[in-house]
Amino acid sequence: MTTPSASRKCHAVVQPRRAATATALTGSLALTLTLSIANAQPLTDHMPRYLQWTTAGCVALALIGLWAVIFRRSVALEAGVLVIKAGLNTRRVPAMAIELERARIIDLDARRELLPGRMTLGASLPGYQTGWFRTRQWGKGFYLLTERHRVLWLPERDGPHLLLSLQEPQALLAALNALVPRHAPEWPPR
Repeated sequence: MTTPSASRKCHAVVQPRRAATATALTGSLALTLTLSIANAQPLTDHMPRYLQWTTAGCVALALIGLWAVIFRRSVALEAGVLVIKAGLNTRRVPAMAIELERARIIDLDARRELLPGRMTLGASLPGYQTGWFRTRQWGKGFYLLTERHRVLWLPERDGPHLLLSLQEPQALLAALNALVPRHAPEWPPR
């Protein structure tokens, strides 16, 4: 009997450059400093204590959200479904919905038309883009980019495309090709 974890195959995502981590760390320090100043010096004597705790809670939630954006990233193949966790977004795509005939490992410096454009729902830091973006030519796409060389481009049938920065993009492409059955054309055609 197979267990659910036995049908799960994870694919490692390339670590983001130090600039993305440094940006997140700087934001965290700025929020922590703001909280410290707000709690150390009440604005007025009439400022209720619950307002200080509300501020502390909001800053804590902002810090958790910022770190979730940076450190929550994974790509896995689970029972014929590609599951991409990128920041606060999760995208589930059945392997049958991907046009594997057109899928490629590309260099975004050469294929500039696929670079992320306007962000619709996601996060964009130096060297790190996750979530939904629009491009000029290809429309909407779901991105998990930590580098621009050797990016796996997976176009969906009747839908957006996926761009993933993986340590071994050819391994995921081979796993997807093994999952999707190929139909031989009928001969002679009717």
